[in-house]
Amino acid sequence: MGFKTDSSFLRFLTMGAIGVRQTMSWLRANGFEPIELERYCASNKIWMTKVKRLRLPDLLCVKTGLRLEVRAKSDLKIRMSDAPANPERTWDAGLRDDDVVALIAVGEERGTLRPADDPVIFTVKALRKSVATSKLGPPKSASEGAERDRTWPAVVPNRAGVVKSASAAKLVVEFGGDGNPARSQTFTLNGRKPYVKPGDAFVAEASILAGTPDSLADLRPYRSRSYDPIADLKSANAVDRYAAVKAIPYRQDLEKRAVAALEAILAKEPEERVALEAAGSAAAMGSKLGQERIEATLKGDGRADLRMEAVLILSELGSSYSRRELVRVATDARFKGNEIRQAAVWGLGKKGLKSYSDLLQFIADADENVAMHAIVGLGDDASADVVEDLVRLLASEDVRKAAAASQALRQVGSAAAVGSLVRAAKNGSEWIVATLGRLPPDTVRKAVAGTDLAGRVEPLLLLNERTNWLSSEDRVMDLAFLDKQNI
Repeated sequence: MGFKTDSSFLRFLTMGAIGVRQTMSWLRANGFEPIELERYCASNKIWMTKVKRLRLPDLLCVKTGLRLEVRAKSDLKIRMSDAPANPERTWDAGLRDDDVVALIAVGEERGTLRPADDPVIFTVKALRKSVATSKLGPPKSASEGAERDRTWPAVVPNRAGVVKSASAAKLVVEFGGDGNPARSQTFTLNGRKPYVKPGDAFVAEASILAGTPDSLADLRPYRSRSYDPIADLKSANAVDRYAAVKAIPYRQDLEKRAVAALEAILAKEPEERVALEAAGSAAAMGSKLGQERIEATLKGDGRADLRMEAVLILSELGSSYSRRELVRVATDARFKGNEIRQAAVWGLGKKGLKSYSDLLQFIADADENVAMHAIVGLGDDASADVVEDLVRLLASEDVRKAAAASQALRQVGSAAAVGSLVRAAKNGSEWIVATLGRLPPDTVRKAVAGTDLAGRVEPLLLLNERTNWLSSEDRVMDLAFLDKQNI
């Protein structure tokens, strides 16, 4: 996959993650308690090992049982991906009538993706009832059964404004308040139902004023629902059971019954994904049986995707047990060349346990992908001890380790890292000077002002990505791409 394609795919994932996170914030502000039901739906991390998941909505409210599918849109429409020839990939596969779909606009401002404040919400039932009004677009790929976009007719304003009048036949709005001259516009609805009333304000490219589904979803009645995940452990539906085991650790009112209920399902659950998730939830609550099930999955010869999922679960537990297991996986020779080592190292880093001291042994690993995950896993909150260890590695005779330490310190990029490097510069290592040139210029210049280091570091700062436009990540990638066009 070429880098332009990679960049486009990553942008798509990033947009989706931002949309999920904003929807979760919106739900919390409206009295719900959402968690990720679909693991990693709020992340743009790319893994090659594809876990064979159940068909799951993205979010679950652990208080009410509300499930939400979130779709982030650069061009807001009532649109869902559909594969009519594949029952497992139809637009509504695995969804219940009272599940909801949250459509949220994500725009771009000066290179930064920004979500709308509020999502637009429909029940799955409303979309199903109006599916005959929707249209299928062309296949997204040449493969048989490829996904296609299914779009419902809708009115999405391209300017902000206020509704002047609304009827079954038409909407009259007044655009304005955006710095451009105010003007009125009439939308003939042609069978689309109005979702607004006179006096309602709307947001450009982030509101849906009308559409063929009967109405927007009203989530207020959902807030009064009482969800009993322990009761749902007995459901015949695997998604219900999966949602239940995910929700239980978040319900303090169920704490006395939780571990016993989770351990009971481990003995009889036929769906491997549900059983593994139950083990993770039980382990999070201190269950030895849950821990043993995770370890058995990691050590066994069963599905590789489940071993990967077990590592992702360990990355969320945040315990000494999970730290120990992640280090064991990352150092296990049986997993040489396997992406599971990268996942274990990633889980020890800033997106997981933040056990930075454990990452140091991997920053120059023979597997370059593992090494890069360890380096990028370091955060700017790395302790003074970790920073000092990295600075000491700059003096290593092993150039691979010195280079890795330099990149790791650049990744940390904190004032503490700059200070440690300045203090160590008395030893004369050129790696120290080179690394200072890669850190935030303002912080470095302030730290070396009035010292003989200032003159040595300044030429390097001229090449720093924060001061040299051609050294920025995007420009470096663009230049490399152009340079390859040489035949």
